[in-house]
Amino acid sequence: MRLNYYKPAALLGLFSLPLFLSAQTTTKEAAPVVSKEATHEIIEKISNGLDQSYPFPDISKKYIAALKSQEAKKAYENLPADQLAKKITKDLRDVHKDVHLTIFYNKDYFNQITKENTNTSTPEDEKLELERKRQNNYGFDAVELDKKTSTAYIKISGGFHGDQEAFEMAAAAMNMAAYSKNIIIDIRDNGGGTGMMGRFLAGYFFNPGDERYYLHGYHKDRTKDIQEWTYPFVPGKRMADSKLYILVNKRTASATEGFAFAMQKMHRATVIGDTTAGAGIAGSMIPLKESLIVFLPVKMVAAPDSDQGWEGIGVLPDVAVKGEDARTEAERIIKKEQEEVAAKTK
Repeated sequence: MRLNYYKPAALLGLFSLPLFLSAQTTTKEAAPVVSKEATHEIIEKISNGLDQSYPFPDISKKYIAALKSQEAKKAYENLPADQLAKKITKDLRDVHKDVHLTIFYNKDYFNQITKENTNTSTPEDEKLELERKRQNNYGFDAVELDKKTSTAYIKISGGFHGDQEAFEMAAAAMNMAAYSKNIIIDIRDNGGGTGMMGRFLAGYFFNPGDERYYLHGYHKDRTKDIQEWTYPFVPGKRMADSKLYILVNKRTASATEGFAFAMQKMHRATVIGDTTAGAGIAGSMIPLKESLIVFLPVKMVAAPDSDQGWEGIGVLPDVAVKGEDARTEAERIIKKEQEEVAAKTK
């Protein structure tokens, strides 16, 4: 049975920290020192979240034990909020390096997600967020067409967004590329976003009716596991016969890693560049206190019928080159293949 997944409001998908912080304005004033009482509440809230939702119970127990131990040693007392966030994050990563599990200090973003969680966002808040996304072109930077090699180059560095407008932008880009024999999708420096965008893009590379089991999401409560499939409908022409090249680097993270990983495992793309960041657990933003926020991972993402993902490992490219050389390498491969075809037809 196919279970199509739609993102609930509480789950932000496979975000990595640089993506959502890059658009936020961090306050310049000095962070306040966090009281002992507030620090205890912060530690308790993080611990409870890990206990209830972290997909690996053995690791969550170690995380919680480390936090309790450090609190008992008074390691978190009398620290400004920003330093407290860094200290807690370091202590957690010393136990197990989950690059998604992050505590950070940001007053503006804390206020934003608090409003979202309590449904108190104002029309002005929503207008500003919409304007930010529009200025970012919903993550899409450029589409370039090369007639000589029948190659379309699509650059997406600004994150994978899940808004209606983002899908319209994606459809426009894919339709421009629709008649090219070679497609290059450049997700270098793309810090992640929602996995829905990756599934949407993937749908263009399979024929109608040939939906594919894209990725699998594992939760602590296995009854909540999610099968993620490519979408049965995408607007415009499919490119099932076009060759696909996906460019990655060390800053390709999270949901964009998922796109490269899934397409590679389905043998539908050649991945070129550096090994990626290795951020493979989806999660949600939880406001704590004193403008501190935790990104709490809750869903391990892996290949279908497997527990093999890219968490802590990264996506290993099919063609390993320095990230900055990935486009040149893709174009070299395309040109070489065309020269070989031409030589055979003489």
